Amino acid sequence: MELRQLFTFRIVAEKLNFTRAAEHLHLAQSSVSAQIRSLERELGVMLFDRIGKQVHLTDAGKKLYNYARRIEDMTDEVRSEVGSKQYLQGSLTIRMPESLAAKYMPEVIVRYNHEFPDVRLNFINCSDRELARELTTGHIDVALLMTDDMTMSDVNIRYLKTEPLRLCCSPTHSLTQHKHVTPVELQNQLLLLPKTD
Repeated sequence: MELRQLFTFRIVAEKLNFTRAAEHLHLAQSSVSAQIRSLERELGVMLFDRIGKQVHLTDAGKKLYNYARRIEDMTDEVRSEVGSKQYLQGSLTIRMPESLAAKYMPEVIVRYNHEFPDVRLNFINCSDRELARELTTGHIDVALLMTDDMTMSDVNIRYLKTEPLRLCCSPTHSLTQHKHVTPVELQNQLLLLPKTD
């Protein structure tokens, strides 16, 4: 088992698409597939279920993904601690809603990359489902959520700021006649809300 294979496996596991993983890795898709087949042969298990055009991690694949992340982080840590460079290296995986990322992250990423050029930032769209498990097992490092109530044992939670929400409607809608809209006035209205898992 090679570090290169584990890195390729991690990218495929995150993309759940061999073509996109190959593009990300700048490899031919056949090379990515060959590395995964070699890894599956060595471990004696299937790592992915391929159903039509869809790819899903098997239970063994989910276990290996956690190990691959940890091995990659430890490898980065060894390079940082033992190598000649004295500044931060490794990766930081962040879950957050796309809307927050689009608004706040561009400037943060520029500053962060300038200060820590050898830290790889990975962004994943946010989901409340299994968030505590992902944080405590090291699947992700940080999560930024839009919520008014969040309690998790074994997870440090910090309030950052209040994010204003806007109610949008057609200019011809009856609610435009109100200066302030209360929850009572929203009863029996068709509302389109962001999906939360």
